[in-house]
Amino acid sequence: MNIEKIINSLGVLSVVASLLFVGLELRQSQRIAQAGQQQDRTASFFNLLGSTSEAGIDWQSVVMEVNSDYGEEYNLAEIVRRNIYHAHLFTYENDYFQYSQGLMPQELWDSKLKALAFFYNQCDMRELWTSRQQFFPSGYISIINTIPDECVE
Repeated sequence: MNIEKIINSLGVLSVVASLLFVGLELRQSQRIAQAGQQQDRTASFFNLLGSTSEAGIDWQSVVMEVNSDYGEEYNLAEIVRRNIYHAHLFTYENDYFQYSQGLMPQELWDSKLKALAFFYNQCDMRELWTSRQQFFPSGYISIINTIPDECVE
């Protein structure tokens, strides 16, 4: 009788263990799928920013400020630089999401933070960051707020 109880208990434990394993696999698959969707959204914004740059359209002025009459305020090189800055903000937001889901190694994330600090401290672009920050996840903003601000006078 004792052997039957032990065998039964082992059987129940193995079923529970397999269910836990399946649950963890499903959770990881969901995180990977969400990361893929985030990556797709980032790629779409990249394409949009590339198209606006090719057309000489300042994405910040048209989309964020709803101002299509920004005229001669920026030359083409400035427009492209501003659009590239936005592309980097989308990239680092995506990187943050990948990292927060455990899908990016710490060493890679640390290097991304160094690059993010470089872009954050492009003082002439700070207005772009300021207008976009309201749309970023709070965890991402918290990380950026830990970057030493070289633009403070």
